[in-house]
Amino acid sequence: MRARKLTKKQLLISLILLAVFLIALYVLMCIRACPKWHDQALIPPEAKGPDGTQVTAIAPPEGYERVPAAEGSFLQFMREMPVWPQGSSIMTYEGEATSSANAAAVYTLSQPDTRMQQCADTVIRLWSEYFYQTGQYDRMAFSYASGYETCWTDWQKGWRYLTVPVVGRTFRVKLAGSDDSIQQMHNYLQSVMRYASTLSLEAESHPIAAAEAHAGDIICKGGAPGHVLVIVDEAVNEKGERCFLFAQGLIPAQSAHIVTGYGPGDSPWYTEAQLSEMPVKFPSYIYNTPDTLRRWKDGFPNAADMNKGE
Repeated sequence: MRARKLTKKQLLISLILLAVFLIALYVLMCIRACPKWHDQALIPPEAKGPDGTQVTAIAPPEGYERVPAAEGSFLQFMREMPVWPQGSSIMTYEGEATSSANAAAVYTLSQPDTRMQQCADTVIRLWSEYFYQTGQYDRMAFSYASGYETCWTDWQKGWRYLTVPVVGRTFRVKLAGSDDSIQQMHNYLQSVMRYASTLSLEAESHPIAAAEAHAGDIICKGGAPGHVLVIVDEAVNEKGERCFLFAQGLIPAQSAHIVTGYGPGDSPWYTEAQLSEMPVKFPSYIYNTPDTLRRWKDGFPNAADMNKGE
């Protein structure tokens, strides 16, 4: 059977349709690879404005004092993080107030108007805000759950990451000009949050002992359900015994906050002994397996603490 030959008009229409399809595909690719972060500064209904910082909101336990924080350290950065007044509601990304019963303090940190910035995303957001504000751009590099590593230094030069679900692969494509603004940094984070998870944070980190723990380290269990919290402060007593504050985000995406103790009236400061035992209990998650206290890549050294014995 002979194939029917297209007329010139039919060939022209076919070419036009193909061109339209390719243009539409390119536009969809650009939209997918170039997300736009819309900042949501969600104010709890009880709050008129910020009320101090992490340091003023939560005092160390009796007999303890905060360890010194080096200038420019993650520890210093988190201690200066503004918080809402005590008892303020946790806010979801949709603007709904939820209970703060398990929050020792709620950060004023903004959220995107999407369902992202859950637990792993909150940790990535805190780290990234620190890296960006201290000019450590090359450290802002996060992997997707697939293992594909993305870099802010590439993104700010105009490179974007396109994941094709059909083939399960991610490609780096040049789709924009150079831009190192905080808006573009947040756009980059939205791309990361779409594909990063507790599994990717677990894969990028390694186990540490409680005696090694410092601000910036995480307690992480990858999977579904999995969860991750990050150490945001540390204190020590005269015996050299240390304790830590942990921050988290949850589902639905909501305000980053410092967690309370596990039981009613329990201190939000978790001791080395608590972190060394199994299980490690938080109000939002119970860690029943070893090797969940972890250090992401090279960690966040605090020179003031490291050099205090010199």
